[in-house]
Amino acid sequence: MKRMLTILAAALFTSCATAETYPDGYAEDRAAIIDLQHRYVLAMDYFDADGYAEVFAPDGKLDWARGIVDGREAIREFMSTGTYDLRTMGFQPATTPDGKEWPSTVRHLITNQVITVEGNTAKAITYWMNYANNADRRQIQWLSFGSWEDEYVKIDGEWFFSMHKIYNEGNPRTFTAGQPNPLKK
Repeated sequence: MKRMLTILAAALFTSCATAETYPDGYAEDRAAIIDLQHRYVLAMDYFDADGYAEVFAPDGKLDWARGIVDGREAIREFMSTGTYDLRTMGFQPATTPDGKEWPSTVRHLITNQVITVEGNTAKAITYWMNYANNADRRQIQWLSFGSWEDEYVKIDGEWFFSMHKIYNEGNPRTFTAGQPNPLKK
């Protein structure tokens, strides 16, 4: 029994010794960056132009299917125009049982974040997908999916997008299918 415990302890020690280690503060930085991503998605889904712009650095860039939007103020203006309002795709009006308007909803999900942090800058690869209930409020329809390749900057202890690049697998100008793994760049 003692020999078995010694072998198990050695195996455990060996597995711990080969595990990946992260620099001090990585967990806090990673959590802050994921929180930033979630605030971005919530601001987008609720058409909050101020909240959307606030997650970008003052000189941040948004690179999406129709080009680059440069700077926080331009990003705020872009979001306030409704260009990103996906509720209009296949929209059908609907009312509640008591006759009130029942607006359609678009929601984004993000997952599979791979984040690297180097001092006050960071990079991330993230998968995204979105869905809506535009045509029938009781059913969801998947709209699109893709990935983000992001760069971040920490300013006065707070993380911001310095470059938010959106790839959409349903858009012939912004897909990544068939390309090398972005982690190998």
